[in-house]
Amino acid sequence: MKKWEFRIKQYEYSLNEEDIQIRSKKNYEVEEILSDFGKDGYELINVISERIESMSNKNKYLRTFFFKKERF
Repeated sequence: MKKWEFRIKQYEYSLNEEDIQIRSKKNYEVEEILSDFGKDGYELINVISERIESMSNKNKYLRTFFFKKERF
């Protein structure tokens, strides 16, 4: 039977026009982290984006990345 190791990473982001530079910087950081996970042997298995309910900001989202790699 195979044994698996799992990792979960979560990031908040905003779709507001005034947050475009922050979102671009965050996307770049996320790409670097995803690349690092790939180098460590992790496989991206799922991504979920969920809206964060807030009265003040309707354009905030939470992205959840799920990774796995086989344990030896």
